[in-house]
This record gives sequence, C-alpha cells and structure tokens, in this order.
Amino acid sequence: MVQKKLSGGCLFDIQGFSVHDGPGCRTLIFFKGCPLHCQWCSNPEGIHPFPEPLYKPSLCTFDKLCIEACKAHAITIEENTLRFNRVLCAECPTQDCINACCSAALNQGGYYITVEELYLKIQRDRQYWGGNGGITLTGGEPFYQPGFARELLKRCYEAFIHTAVETCGLVPMKNYRDSLPYLDWIFFDLKHMDPIKHRNATGHSNRAILQSATALANEFKGRMVFRMPVISGFNDDDKNILETAHFIQSTGRNEINLLPIHHFGREKYILLGQTYYTNRFDAVPKKSLEKCKMLMESVGITCHLAGDTPF
Repeated sequence: MVQKKLSGGCLFDIQGFSVHDGPGCRTLIFFKGCPLHCQWCSNPEGIHPFPEPLYKPSLCTFDKLCIEACKAHAITIEENTLRFNRVLCAECPTQDCINACCSAALNQGGYYITVEELYLKIQRDRQYWGGNGGITLTGGEPFYQPGFARELLKRCYEAFIHTAVETCGLVPMKNYRDSLPYLDWIFFDLKHMDPIKHRNATGHSNRAILQSATALANEFKGRMVFRMPVISGFNDDDKNILETAHFIQSTGRNEINLLPIHHFGREKYILLGQTYYTNRFDAVPKKSLEKCKMLMESVGITCHLAGDTPF
C-alpha cells in the first residue's frame, strides 16, 4: 500500500460536474490503488497504487531518450514498442522518463498530493455544486489509502461539505471505521454472489466483500446504496439477481443502483500496455435491465437503473 505520508496520497484524476455519484453536482476524486482486477474495469490506471507512465505507441519516435533517463533501467524495446517494468516504476520518485520524452508519447498516470492542496482544488468547485452537492471519493479504491481518505473526509466534513465514497469492499473494516464519522453516503459495489465466479472475473472471492458490506450496513449511520455493474451473461441471470436482492435485504438496507457495462475505458489499456478483455461482454439490453429491476423490486429492494437516480 503506497502513501506519501499520512496527510497526503496518490490520485489519478479529479473531475467536476458529476451528477450520478451522490446528491447534487459533485467533484469526483479518483484514488490510485485497488485490490481487485475486474475484467471490465473502466479505470485500469487506478489499479496500481503509485504514479506510472502512460505510453501511446503511435506517438513514439524510439529516440531512446526515456531509456537513457530511466535510472532504474525499467524500460526496454520489444517488438517495436516500449515495455515498462512497473515493479521498478513503483519505486521511482522522479519519473525522469516522462520529462525526457519529446514526442508526447509518455504521460504521467497519477500524482501525489497533500490534503491541503486537494482541499484548495475542491474549494474552487464549491460554488458550482448548488445546495446538495459535495465530493465523492472513488478510484481505484479510496480505502486502499485509509489515512489519506480519512484526513480528506474529515477536512471536508468539518467544512460542511457533503461527503460520499464508492468502495469495492475488499479492504479491512479498520480501514473504514476511522472515516465513518465523516461520511454522509457510501456506494458499495457488488459484482456477483457466487464466490468462484467472482474470483474468476475479479481475481478475488467475494466472501470478505460480503462481510464488509454486512458490517458497514450495521455500523454506518448514513445512506448506503449498493451498486452492481450489470454484465450480460455474467451476473444478469435471475438466480444471481435474486440472491443479490436477498443479500441486500439481509443487511437491513434496501437500495441498489444497477449500472450497464460500458467500454469507455478501452483505450486506456493500450496506454498501460495491457490487453482489454471486456470486448467479449455485450452491452445489456434495456429489457434485461428492466427485468433485473423488476426482480429486485419483487423482494422489496428499491432499484435505480443507470443514471435514473433520485440523487
């Protein structure tokens, strides 16, 4: 787990004017680092918990300036493309390769920032939020950097800024507890109820995730909304939808936001030198989404489809 220091952390993006990740207009803060490796991830640059080079092969001139600048010897040329040893990149404090690039083929994916620096950026957006807006921490997984998340949430909460977080659930409860007093909303992601299918698609079983969901539902006093990416042929069958609904019911909560899979992050995989596997997942037809909603509602779960939310 990478952190610069308690009062600072690593991000890969900040986006304003979001209207689907909490009430009102919001500023989204994207944390680096995630324990899951979901095959459909739209933010693969958020998986590694450290700044890393993003490489666009079409702009590369192969002048080797980046290779010469890299003190860690983390860059090689293989099959007419640059290859990066990202284990070595994780230890690099300067990213000299990016500074040496003259063709814009290399850009920085992620950066360190202190809580105060980030708070100043947030304050600039505040005038655009309206009465109900605020910040939402996402990623990546915000609680992969628990100290940074807590300090930021505390700073904002004490400034009367509405706070929300989206979490994958695969972090220890101790990572959540210190932040709960400073949180208004939690979006909790569910992928599949079957632990083997969950592991095959994300790299991990769902057992610890379901345990965290139950514990958070009991301890957290604010609003908790479950979320699930609906993926045709993976988790949209009646059995999984009903099991998901019954699990939510068992936590004492009753709200879920179903999100149809999209492919907006496809090009990012090229920048990271990774293969995009999600092309085999088809978009979910509207009728299938409506059927999922009907099944959820049949057992008393309030179900929101895509961006059609009361947030």
